[in-house]
Amino acid sequence: MSLPQPTSRSETSVRRQLLLPFFAYFLLLASTSFIAGGIVHLGLGENTAYYLALAVLGVVCFTVGNYLQEFVLRKNTRPTNLGAFLLVSFVLSVGMGMMTGGVQHYLDNPAYSSVLIPVGLILAVLAFLSREGVTLGPKLPALMGGTVAVAALLFGGLSTIGRAITVPGTAGHAHGSATSEPTPVAGHSAPAESVVSAAQVTETAVPAAQTPEAAPAHAEPHTDAHPEGGEDGHDDH
Repeated sequence: MSLPQPTSRSETSVRRQLLLPFFAYFLLLASTSFIAGGIVHLGLGENTAYYLALAVLGVVCFTVGNYLQEFVLRKNTRPTNLGAFLLVSFVLSVGMGMMTGGVQHYLDNPAYSSVLIPVGLILAVLAFLSREGVTLGPKLPALMGGTVAVAALLFGGLSTIGRAITVPGTAGHAHGSATSEPTPVAGHSAPAESVVSAAQVTETAVPAAQTPEAAPAHAEPHTDAHPEGGEDGHDDH
């Protein structure tokens, strides 16, 4: 009796129940980090082209992750069409990135983060309502009014705290935007001082070596004694 041949259903279940959900989940989580880092660093003026590309990559990852989750894995159970879904996903990703990035880098730039967090909150709430297709009816104005009030409180509170903790003359960002002057090490000055001392000793020794030459001595010393005559070499008259 032959064993039944394995079908592709097991392979399909692994792909659909493990690989695709994991990939969609990874894209959703990674996109938030990419968008947050890109938006915050754009405001700090660091490597604008790179962080703009990082933010765009985050938006693409968020949109693809939502598409896989909602239109592939869940078979498009939402009432919204693909175009509207991608649009609100874009707005939702930007709003969430503004909030998380503002919180993460609040100490680096409190004024900028004080704007990012409340604006991101409003965008995220509006986009999420549209994405989920929630119909609140008469409760919608109250919800939006409360959201705007919370955003205003966040802006006022974060701005006040930011002015209180900001120290004049300090650098804004901690990733290398402010370059510090290297502190000279005491041990490094010793060779320079040794070179200067050696040069001074050399300059002092050179004039000392150039002493005037002594007067040449007579090759033959003069003697008053002569073999003939007096001692002084003259005859007496």
